[in-house]
Amino acid sequence: MRDSTADTLLMGLWTDETGAVTVDWVVLSAAALGVGLSAALTVGRGTATLGNRINASIPSVDLQSLGYSFLSLTDAQQAFVLGNLERRTDLQVAETALNMTTSFLAHMAAGDLESAAADIDRRHLNQTVLDQRGLDAAAGSLTVAEMQDLYAAAGGE
Repeated sequence: MRDSTADTLLMGLWTDETGAVTVDWVVLSAAALGVGLSAALTVGRGTATLGNRINASIPSVDLQSLGYSFLSLTDAQQAFVLGNLERRTDLQVAETALNMTTSFLAHMAAGDLESAAADIDRRHLNQTVLDQRGLDAAAGSLTVAEMQDLYAAAGGE
């Protein structure tokens, strides 16, 4: 037989829906909801922060070169070229594509496949910066794919 004051008190809470008891249930429910929302917000912020830290730790050259195999430039040269391109204005970056095309065609005409390969690598990095900024290359510029096709047709690998 249960004859405790605690049982009587709990039964009163369950059966009495008036006054302060109702307010207590509302306050408890609001507190539980607040804790849940706070936990969800904290997890969301932590996930975003972690994602930002991961992105910051990966060099931009590595991210942009996925799917492209550099023909000539070393990692240090790639970083140097990319850094120079990123410091240029939008117009300069777009015009650089045309300058790189001119250089590539001159090297191809001279049979200098080694320099032409470096031109393709530089043009790829140029296109990376153009894509990041949502820009198009200057009119008359060859695409990286077009340069690669001409290079391969001339015997480049």
